Amino acid sequence: MSDRTMQFRVGVMVLATAIIAGILIVLFGDLPALVQSTYPLRMTFSDARGVAPGTPVRKNGILVGRVADVALDEKGGVSVVADIDSHVPIYRDEEPRITGSLLGDAEIALVPGRVVPPRQRLGTDEVLVGAMARNPFDVFASLEPKLGGALDSLVLASESVTKLSNNLDRMFLGEDDRFETLVRKTEAALDSFSVAMNNINAVVGDPQSRERIADTLEALPEVIADLRATVKGIGTTVESADRNLRNIEGLTKPLGERGSAMVAQIDRTIGRLDEVLQQAAGFTKALAQSDGTLGRLVRDPKVYEDLAQAASNVNHLTRELRPIVDDVRVFTDKIARHPEQLGVRGALDRRVGVK
Repeated sequence: MSDRTMQFRVGVMVLATAIIAGILIVLFGDLPALVQSTYPLRMTFSDARGVAPGTPVRKNGILVGRVADVALDEKGGVSVVADIDSHVPIYRDEEPRITGSLLGDAEIALVPGRVVPPRQRLGTDEVLVGAMARNPFDVFASLEPKLGGALDSLVLASESVTKLSNNLDRMFLGEDDRFETLVRKTEAALDSFSVAMNNINAVVGDPQSRERIADTLEALPEVIADLRATVKGIGTTVESADRNLRNIEGLTKPLGERGSAMVAQIDRTIGRLDEVLQQAAGFTKALAQSDGTLGRLVRDPKVYEDLAQAASNVNHLTRELRPIVDDVRVFTDKIARHPEQLGVRGALDRRVGVK
């Protein structure tokens, strides 16, 4: 092989390598950033683990920029500045979120928040507050205590299942006769139920029985209405009895309050009645005695005749005195009207020298 041929081959290899390197630079390098214009996006995080210059920034899964600078903030956080393609808009409702893979690679995803049209674009000096998604390893580490508790619960559950299976084995294999007793009781209950259903079928299957049942069901509303009326009447009776008891209470309450006074008054009345009865007894005793005045008046006809004659005389005298009394009344009336007729005019005259 001549030197010219060797040089030609080496030149072709170098040219091919340069072309491939250029293609890789265009695809994976910073050449698009040099060709396309960008603008800065300022973000702040409480923890920016894994973020470094060159970390990709994605929006809806599309690469829209890369991190240009990472620095500690004076307030205790991390300030991140990314270069975003000029044709990609960033809105105020979006939240930058740091996500990582199992291999430790990190990227920033712009997650849209609550979209309320119209959306407002982020200003040049405004800063987005971001958050960091939890690392899968951290999630697994936080789940480790819970997994331990779950495993313990699983062990307890397996032990309970083992006990249950042992109990079932003893029940079904004959070591425990409660299952057989339960089966026998179930068979007896089913037999009783079958007999009861046959009896019901015998009653309901009879046409006359069905007619009587239908008549009973038809008359049931009337019976219920009568029962309601009866209950209502009982309620009315109870109300009347209650009113009567209240009235009796109103009558007996004053009697109870004035019972002692009434008893004392009744006692005094009985004492007075006793005295009257004693006086009546004395009167009847004196009346019964023949020596007394009343006895002689009752028993001696002569005394009665003398009293009758005296009463007749008094009556005759009264009749004779009545004209005299009338004349005296007329005379006194005349004197009262004309006193001068009796000569008393000078006595009534008040002039001097007249008496």
